[in-house]
Amino acid sequence: MWVCAGGGGTQDLDRLRSRSWFFSSRALTEAVQCSVAVQCVRAVQCVRAVQCVRAVQCVRAVQCIRAVQCVRAVQCVGSPGTRSLSEEQFQCSICLEVFVEPVSTPCGHSFCKACLQGYWNHSRQCVCPMCKKSFSKKPELSVNRVLAEISAHFQGLGVAEARTGQEDGSGEGQGEAVGGDFARPGEVACDSCIGRKLKAVRSCLHCRGSYCEAHLLPHRRVKALAAHRLTPPLPRLDDQVCRKHQRLLELYCRNDHTCVCPSCADATHRTHDIVSVEREWKRKMSHLGKRRSEVKHLIKERSKKLEEIKQSIKVIKSSAQRELEESWKVYAELQRWVEQSQAELVAQITERQQEAERQAHEFAHALEEELAQLRKRSSELEDLAHTDDKLLLLQRLPSLPPAPEPKDWSGVSVNTDLYVGTVRSSVSALLEKNQDLLRRLYSRELRKLQNYATGEVFLDPATAQRSLGLSTDGRKVWAEERKQTQQQDGPQRFHPALFVLGREALSSGRHYWEVDVGSKTAWTLGVTRQSARRKGEIKLGPEGGFWCLWLKGGQVKALSSTHLPLLLPALPSKVGVYLDYEAGQVSFYDVKAHAHLYTFMDAFTESVLPIFSPCPAHDGKNTAPLIISAVKHS
Repeated sequence: MWVCAGGGGTQDLDRLRSRSWFFSSRALTEAVQCSVAVQCVRAVQCVRAVQCVRAVQCVRAVQCIRAVQCVRAVQCVGSPGTRSLSEEQFQCSICLEVFVEPVSTPCGHSFCKACLQGYWNHSRQCVCPMCKKSFSKKPELSVNRVLAEISAHFQGLGVAEARTGQEDGSGEGQGEAVGGDFARPGEVACDSCIGRKLKAVRSCLHCRGSYCEAHLLPHRRVKALAAHRLTPPLPRLDDQVCRKHQRLLELYCRNDHTCVCPSCADATHRTHDIVSVEREWKRKMSHLGKRRSEVKHLIKERSKKLEEIKQSIKVIKSSAQRELEESWKVYAELQRWVEQSQAELVAQITERQQEAERQAHEFAHALEEELAQLRKRSSELEDLAHTDDKLLLLQRLPSLPPAPEPKDWSGVSVNTDLYVGTVRSSVSALLEKNQDLLRRLYSRELRKLQNYATGEVFLDPATAQRSLGLSTDGRKVWAEERKQTQQQDGPQRFHPALFVLGREALSSGRHYWEVDVGSKTAWTLGVTRQSARRKGEIKLGPEGGFWCLWLKGGQVKALSSTHLPLLLPALPSKVGVYLDYEAGQVSFYDVKAHAHLYTFMDAFTESVLPIFSPCPAHDGKNTAPLIISAVKHS
């Protein structure tokens, strides 16, 4: 059924038909009443079609099937006349602009969503702006997607033409998207655009939406919407608007650490420290900049440390390989020495065995010959003793040969203990070789330890017992029994024990230093806990927090729980002290002899300090100083 709203319906119908405004799709069941027409006929919602709100003396509206620029669709890029007609068909009767998020009322009229909501917000009753039909309940509004696509098409044309006019016909921007720039990642997109969204130019705090230039037109032209507060495009708009007062969260409460709107600030945060979001943002950014700098500095340090550790892993692997190769050489040499010593021992034993056997055979042969002669004479004598012929006995007895001179065999014996001390002598010779090897290994070990000498061990005058004298460079200490300084006896100073500590506490890593003890008759060297006792009687030993060597009475002792004496071929004149904090190791070396003296193994739970004592002068016999000497690689 075709219904006309005026006398010009046939001409409009022909014009629409000539402009390709009809599609091979479903026809509209009812016409749409025009908003500016004289009378309202009827308006029935189209089935999946575009519903026109305003059309001047139009008989039928155009039905669009889900697409804007499909085959036989609206061709409005051509003539201005065609475009003018199509724009009028898709204009909101409230804002008189092309639809933005078009929605329909139950009575069949279409409006911009924002326009209709604004109209209802300022009306006492929920009525249709066109036919004034009242609704008992506020209808649920859904955007007509098909109509929105067509409306967006016409809006894009308007914006594109405006931009082209501003470019003075230069042709620039022709390759840009119709209707404005598309929103890029990180930019605020228009909430009303269908499909690929344009970049938003403003955000509405009341509508809680962001709009491009085309979809912002209702807010510029509709009086009800013009009162809305527009801001530059805001991301996450819902999070930036107070849900209670619908105002921008533009203030910050430092007491509650939250963003508030001006209404909240006046109501519940009146006595709090309130500043603008901008000011707090600058403050936080300043703090954030400092934290970022700190984190970057930490990252730089940790990266450097990581590289050091990775490099250490490489060094560990290469060092382990070198040590393995060296150990193979050492043990191969030891094995060769053992095999050689064993072969020499076997040869020596065999030689002695053969010599003893030869001598024993000679003795046995001589005895056998003598026994044979004796047995022969015994046989002859037996024969004469048993004869009864007296004449024969008398005749033969004188003719018997004289008995051989008997040999004295009482002092002759075969030594069967040929091997006493043989094995011991062989092992002693082997051990002597091992001692030579051990000295070489100690020498190599000492050279490695000397690499940990930093030269940073200095004496701390604040800890020195008042009878001790210290050099100005903090490298020498000696005893002056008859003279005490006027220095104050503070809590750090030893009394009465003659001790002085190193200046720097050691709480990690490996360290090495050397002390020239010369020909002193007494001294004490080592390390001690930082919290070890310094006043009164001091128990020198690991249980008291001291790991030291002590020279007294011509004997060096390790001050363990039993004061273990060390068997040394000679007293050391220069002592090297090595500390491995993580391993809990304190080792002492005779630097000149390249010999290891003693090693303490313990677990350190706090910082330790080098400790020195020149011991009493003993009537001038022990006045030489202890000298922390510069380490010279052996």
